[in-house]
Amino acid sequence: MQAVKEIAEKLAGHTTAATLREPMSESPISSSTCPECGDTGWKLTESDGHRAAVPCGCQKERKIAAALPQRYRQARLSDFPAQIVEGVTAWFAKPGDGLLLCGPAGTGKTHLAAAITRACIELGRPIMFRRAADLFQAIRQTYDQGFTEEGVLAEYAKARLLVLDDLGAGALTDFERRYTLEVLDRRLNAMLPTIVTTNWTLAQIREQMDERIASRLSSFTLLAFAGRDRRERKSHSGGPANGR
Repeated sequence: MQAVKEIAEKLAGHTTAATLREPMSESPISSSTCPECGDTGWKLTESDGHRAAVPCGCQKERKIAAALPQRYRQARLSDFPAQIVEGVTAWFAKPGDGLLLCGPAGTGKTHLAAAITRACIELGRPIMFRRAADLFQAIRQTYDQGFTEEGVLAEYAKARLLVLDDLGAGALTDFERRYTLEVLDRRLNAMLPTIVTTNWTLAQIREQMDERIASRLSSFTLLAFAGRDRRERKSHSGGPANGR
């Protein structure tokens, strides 16, 4: 990726947090007019008597709102311990085939994938965040509408950086296995990196999902998560939760 160094530098600037913070309050982009730019996407600045139009920050926030589920729009790299961010930084410096975030439910895998997505958007770098279930649903919809699945597959296969979230959460049908493998193979052949999150270990994927999928993912850099489900911990304490 052309932006690897720049993204890695951004990630490296967020290695001071000691623990995973509580999720920030949601502040989704509303339909009201931006007070800075009046929804034009540009605002005027003045320096030394010269005026210039510069992009308004609401542009990036709207892109983030469009890219991520509302629950994860406030995810930031500074939410994570230094050890995790350093691991992601090292991966961006040498991304290879991809990054596999695996571990029990509620340990922060999706939160981290969303934080990476936000960082890329803030840098103006292309990234596509989708749940694995979104892929399967989009393909099924093409059948209902009388189209082929090629358009969907091309979108997933050609994204400069793809986040495929929650792999293995479905019914594990032959249909899901087939198209997961198809997307992975196309991206590997095109040498495009992929970030995959899953509750499964590689051994579990090999034994219970598909040996071929496990083989593809085995070339990814592995970042394993551990610990209890943060959502359960928060439900016991009465506070909000933001796991996965």
